[in-house]
Amino acid sequence: MSSREEVEAVAVGLFLEHGYAGTSLAAITGGAGVSRTTFFRYFPSKSGIIWSAFEEHTARLRGLLAAAGTDADEPVMTVVRSCVVEALRASVDDRGIWMKRFVILDESPELRAEESAQWISWAEAVAAYVAARLGSDRDALRPASIGGAVQAAFLATLRGWKDSSAPAPELIRALDSELAALCEVLQRWIDQE
Repeated sequence: MSSREEVEAVAVGLFLEHGYAGTSLAAITGGAGVSRTTFFRYFPSKSGIIWSAFEEHTARLRGLLAAAGTDADEPVMTVVRSCVVEALRASVDDRGIWMKRFVILDESPELRAEESAQWISWAEAVAAYVAARLGSDRDALRPASIGGAVQAAFLATLRGWKDSSAPAPELIRALDSELAALCEVLQRWIDQE
């Protein structure tokens, strides 16, 4: 019997080869050597192959931000940057499935409708932390704008990596560096209040 990770790897390979829409559930189960019942024990749907890992990543980000606490001595944006980088570091796997999954999600029109809700949830994780630190509402100007800005920078960085052959640790260092400049500007905005 195949493991959840093996089914995921087969599905991702098929999605890359035939496209998300061009890959049937039968092709996935056949390629992985599992029954439909086993597939549905691992994933709630075909799109769950892509979204379950994204949801785990967002939950990890929320957990890291919560663990940092709202009374942290470090500046707000230093904590945000550190947690965003650590959440991605924990999401990266040695097989490179994380980036392949991102390519599928970013290039599949069939996943676009769900993509927006997922990225909004990610940005809200950052906004909620910033709001808690500032003692304001998550939807207030600064927290909401910061959540959106950090999410946009994160997404743009991932898109820039799609064709990169650099090893994951090098890419994660680059993300940290890219976020550092943005977070410095955002911290100055926070400090103006």
